[in-house]
Amino acid sequence: MTAIYKIHPAIGLARVGNSSEFYLAPEKTGGLPIECNPDGTAKPGQPPVTAFKDKAGAIKRQAARFRIFAYDDKTPAGRELQIGEQIKVLRQKSGQVMAGTLADVVWTVYLANKKASWYEFHETSGEHGYAPDAALRNRDVTDYGLRQNLIIDPGPQSVALTPGNAPSGAKFALGQNPNQTFPPPLVPNSITTLGEIVATKQDQCARLVVLGGNGNSGSSKQGVGEPHIQTFANNDGWFDDVSDGPVTAALVVNVTEIDGRKIDPGDVAFQSVSVPVNSPAWVIVGYPRYAPQLVDVVTLDDVVYDLSVREFAFDTYMFGLPPFERNAPVGNLHMWREEARWNTNYYPYFWQEVWPIISRPYYYQFVMDFDPLTGGDPHENARGSSGNMDPNYVSIPPYEGENPVERETRRQRRSFVYHMLRKPGGENRLTATTSTLDPDPHPYAMPYLCGDNPLSNPGASKFLRLTETQLYILRQWADGKFINEKLEDLPPLPSPPGVQLDRGVLGNALGGAFCPGGECCWIIRNPAIYESAYRIHHAAYTAGGLSQPAVVANASGGNVVAADLGFGLEPGDITKYDAVPWQSDFNECSTQPIDITYDDWCEIYPDSTGDPVKPIVQLTYWWPAHRPMDVTIFLGGTNYSFGPWSPTAQTHVGDLQMVTQWSQLGFVLRNPQATPGSNLAEFVNVLSGNMNAFGNDGGKK
Repeated sequence: MTAIYKIHPAIGLARVGNSSEFYLAPEKTGGLPIECNPDGTAKPGQPPVTAFKDKAGAIKRQAARFRIFAYDDKTPAGRELQIGEQIKVLRQKSGQVMAGTLADVVWTVYLANKKASWYEFHETSGEHGYAPDAALRNRDVTDYGLRQNLIIDPGPQSVALTPGNAPSGAKFALGQNPNQTFPPPLVPNSITTLGEIVATKQDQCARLVVLGGNGNSGSSKQGVGEPHIQTFANNDGWFDDVSDGPVTAALVVNVTEIDGRKIDPGDVAFQSVSVPVNSPAWVIVGYPRYAPQLVDVVTLDDVVYDLSVREFAFDTYMFGLPPFERNAPVGNLHMWREEARWNTNYYPYFWQEVWPIISRPYYYQFVMDFDPLTGGDPHENARGSSGNMDPNYVSIPPYEGENPVERETRRQRRSFVYHMLRKPGGENRLTATTSTLDPDPHPYAMPYLCGDNPLSNPGASKFLRLTETQLYILRQWADGKFINEKLEDLPPLPSPPGVQLDRGVLGNALGGAFCPGGECCWIIRNPAIYESAYRIHHAAYTAGGLSQPAVVANASGGNVVAADLGFGLEPGDITKYDAVPWQSDFNECSTQPIDITYDDWCEIYPDSTGDPVKPIVQLTYWWPAHRPMDVTIFLGGTNYSFGPWSPTAQTHVGDLQMVTQWSQLGFVLRNPQATPGSNLAEFVNVLSGNMNAFGNDGGKK
């Protein structure tokens, strides 16, 4: 039997920067990036990245790193392929099984940016299709050929190791491919590249490094008052250089056998064959992660994991069919979805599955000030010896012979925490209690953060909630159905190395609110864009002829391809929903006055009818772990202050300033001087982005 070959991570994450230097993306949730050489190879034995800016003060780019894993009978959990390894591949055209030596890997990547050609972003409108009269961005461009020029399309690029297995690269730059489309000259910054790729070898493993753009954004409009920004998401004439696209690979094999028979060394036709990797990947290029060690309450991994569990049978022991077995075979996936359910006897591991969820809000105090909003931090003492979140207390499951009073006290504490969580259907309520008939106090529901649509009435979703899977895990914990793996001295939950990469990478991206979001929008939670768990469904693209909105294609007389999720995704199809330029939404997603007068309306107009109702507004944060608000600032020595992270106002004028000032912002890093009892902030904003600015050896002491 031949092995199955997959690229990991299934979705990689690169980030823009205005420096020529770069580092590799972190591959663990909340981890720091990986130091690398100029050719993209990691530096073995080196501490992780703590210097996010170069000596000139420019922000380094983050590279997404991809690998190829083989899955066979000997290694069902997968192993990374190595150059020179003896492998078997199936040639699809002939059905022949070929054995030989892995000589090289040919990688192909296609990055694009479709923002300017897509529909305008209006909160949740469009998540399940656009109305015929939905507005397009740059709607004044009515010629369909010219609308194709609104797509930044550098074309695909391929790379492989050069003779001697030396690294080689290719650029997504102007002039590198035929049929390219790039914007005209822009102000303040033109865009002539979306990045580059490098094929490299780490030890004996063939790997790919994908680098994104330089963080450039600009407007093509000229005249008095230009450039200007008028909305947080839709600014005609503007372009930016974030992007996304498919990552594919082909194995180059020097063949020695065909169907078990040795070949004639002189048979040129079979000396070397190229076979596509079974499961390709995708790459998303986002903006910098300014607080890399802080984890969002809902990460992108939480979203994709939830979708994979409930839609693609990713963990049939957690969610599946009785008798609930791991890796249970699933025949018809559609029928499975109709009947699958949660396993009520699933016992999550506290430290691996429960604690990572309930401990995250504690760290928000280092990037925001709770007091102006709530009068204090509701998660105080989350890690101390008191409070609702004391892990030494809430991690103890019920056990035989337990003191009944202690058992009940712990149960009540767990139940209270679970009661505070916002449940499905409660996205438009501030409090955890859904009925005024309930005599209990009405605490603010958690997470106390903005939702997908706290702005407009259609599809209102005012406050964020956890995913179905997160809520299920915490419900099991609240019911006392969980395991303290430390007390039981149990090994970690099994997780294949490829899956660890898939999840670890996405754990460092934002999973909500999607308005439109951080690295990507709500499209990422639509099961229609996946072919399997974590794997984006690839469309058969036409270089230079990427798809357009249906309204454009229908009016073109058949000259333009219409975007259709049923055919898969093309380059640029994930980031096209995001704000343009990205700096406008990033700047404004700080706090939001949310109208909570009525559950189902974000906007009310009592003055138009003389309605005597008194509007009630609640000031709420968006995603401060992703876009810091107020931070502890390191001044040198043991001196610190507390103040705003960004100098720009949350206005359209501030949005325009952010277009050029984003690279001057500091990075929030863990303070190596903050030991227990030191009374120092655990996380501090360092303008240089260099941990050594703390005056020690980068936290190694």
